[in-house]
Amino acid sequence: MIKITEPEYRLMKKYIEQNCGIHLEDGKEYLIESRLSDLVAETQCNSFQEFHLKARTDSNGKLRERIIDAMTTNETLWFRDESAWAYLKEVAVPSLLDKAGRAGRARVWSAAASTGQEAYSLLMLIADEAKKRGTPSLLDKIEILGTDISSSALFLAISARYDSIAMGRGMSEDKRQKYFTQNGNIWVFDQELKKKVHFKRFNLQSSFAAIGVFDLVMCRYVSIYFSTDFKRELFEKIAGVLTPGGVLLLGASESLRDLSDKFEVFYHNKAVINIKK
Repeated sequence: MIKITEPEYRLMKKYIEQNCGIHLEDGKEYLIESRLSDLVAETQCNSFQEFHLKARTDSNGKLRERIIDAMTTNETLWFRDESAWAYLKEVAVPSLLDKAGRAGRARVWSAAASTGQEAYSLLMLIADEAKKRGTPSLLDKIEILGTDISSSALFLAISARYDSIAMGRGMSEDKRQKYFTQNGNIWVFDQELKKKVHFKRFNLQSSFAAIGVFDLVMCRYVSIYFSTDFKRELFEKIAGVLTPGGVLLLGASESLRDLSDKFEVFYHNKAVINIKK
């Protein structure tokens, strides 16, 4: 493993934050060493200083993309946090279907989609509720956008193919049997249903102007990696793309306290629900 010096750590720390928003505290040198050493060697650099220069002068962006991929934590699972998914099943999904029936369209954004489990978990709940209501056609009126900065994570999300380890993390047997087919050691999500989710690469530091307006934004377990200033900017931009009364759902360990005044906080059992004013 290639060791990183303190000046090199400061250079790489700044580069990473500028390009994907991840804020590394002091003392996290081991993270850069463990995640980027192989890439440093592969690019035939002799030090992190040389690697930083190569990254800064990367004309086609491919090295930058690989650095972001390596530094991004793609930790995810099916139906993560029982209380949040109880809210989604009992309140948010019926509300989305009502909006789709009334207005002809409802939109959801999974803003840190990783390998797709969150977006597909929501899609399964929507499909179940639409079928229960006898209105399966409403599925065509609900748009789910899944975005992530990691190209490798999105490749897996788009393929909708999961190994037994991924399937063992939060997937119930009834959902597995209903929505997946087994192909050797791989479980394949319903290939027709998966078309209801559109995935694209997106950096949360970018302008949100081109992605449209949403009724529900799920931005879960990503802001914990950002600086306080970037969190404020991010939540301001999310408020700007939510419809009045739209919902922002964060991870269980995340909060808008002292970061945004654009939301009212409500509770559904143990789930914290942020509703745009």
